[in-house]
Amino acid sequence: MDRASAWILNFDADEELARPAGYTPRRAVADRAPELAGRVSALLRPGDVVLSPELPSPLVPPAPPGAALPGLASIGRAWCPTPRARRLLGRAGVTPADAPPLDVLRRVNHRRFCADLGQTLPGARYVTTLAELEAAVAEPTPSGHWLLKRPFGFAGRGRRRVARGALPPDVRPWAVASFAPESVGNPGGPGGGLQVEPWVERRGDFSLHGHVAPGGVVRLGAPCVQRCDAHGAYLGAARAGEGDLAGEERRRLVEAALAAGHALAGAGYFGPFGIDAFRWEDERGGLRWNPRCEINARYTMAWAIGMGDARPDLE
Repeated sequence: MDRASAWILNFDADEELARPAGYTPRRAVADRAPELAGRVSALLRPGDVVLSPELPSPLVPPAPPGAALPGLASIGRAWCPTPRARRLLGRAGVTPADAPPLDVLRRVNHRRFCADLGQTLPGARYVTTLAELEAAVAEPTPSGHWLLKRPFGFAGRGRRRVARGALPPDVRPWAVASFAPESVGNPGGPGGGLQVEPWVERRGDFSLHGHVAPGGVVRLGAPCVQRCDAHGAYLGAARAGEGDLAGEERRRLVEAALAAGHALAGAGYFGPFGIDAFRWEDERGGLRWNPRCEINARYTMAWAIGMGDARPDLE
């Protein structure tokens, strides 16, 4: 029988990766944890337990700090194996599964890692100075607006939409803070900056998930259709049907996921990952395809849906 898993569902992992030193979860994130946990129930197997402090598991009695889980031969897993997640598992007497070190997690989840694989929207770029940002937002876009993304973010957080032209006064301090090294953690980390890309009208959101083995082997699941709100926050997903993706879209999505997986392996990462993609409408009304807009080097809300019965993460 497979060993049961004891989980820390740290949905706020990106916030910890941004500022790992002395990280404490915000109350607003903890309040949403039960709702988010309900959306990833497919990730758990019979016999698994959830140990997140904000998600008390009904499957085992509370254990005092440092006590082993009674009668449970389990291995500890996390939404993302950050230092806090691993400490929580250790305090519960559970041995965490092998995971990449913090510096690798920060590097591969940083938006510059995705940008360095090649920009996928017209005029998009990664900037590290205010002068570069001002030059970027002065350029034309299909919609007349730009989207600015901080190095770490999830559920639509860490973003600003600005009109083409001069940077708005209320956005300038936010942008300046994004360039400071301390905005993403300790000196010596992956650094600050902003991903700048044209704001486009999306006409369909998709994802493809996979797993990188410690030896570098990349396995992919099936493409998913995602439902997201206007801010990019996840609402739900299902496996893509035959008519959901054109043949060229599917091919480019798989190619992008494989390229991302191999890049992650080359950076020293192993574990679950996913990429997001979308279909968008240009200024002439034509539909265009963005095969990779985000890389998430961790579990994602739709990961278990996309992987189905294939669970290389548990092997």
